[in-house]
Amino acid sequence: MDRTFHHQFTLPAKCSIALLAVLAFWLFWQRMPVVALMVVVVVVLMMERVLHSSYTLTDEWLFIDRGRFARRREIRLCDIVRCTPMTGVFGLSRYLLIEYGAGRLTTVQLSEEAAFMRELKKRQERL
Repeated sequence: MDRTFHHQFTLPAKCSIALLAVLAFWLFWQRMPVVALMVVVVVVLMMERVLHSSYTLTDEWLFIDRGRFARRREIRLCDIVRCTPMTGVFGLSRYLLIEYGAGRLTTVQLSEEAAFMRELKKRQERL
């Protein structure tokens, strides 16, 4: 049975989206539409990544979807060597650092880190 986990919407992500949205509004107000449209595109891409990222555990795979505009990353559960909880800059965000294969690394920002680690460990023991 598949289990899907969702991306954590952190305070730095909220602040950066809000700040860029205000910047885009100000640029439109100052009659700089080309620059403002580029900022709006960045805001839309950031929101897309934050809102539509998901992490799916199947019996043999971990699928990492980082929004509609990014490629899906597929990692075999038997290739995962280590899963380490980490904190970001100033402790404002938390993420899991996943080491797999021959020293390859990826990060996931989950809303339920403990449940993900328990489920990952349980599925790796079954293999």
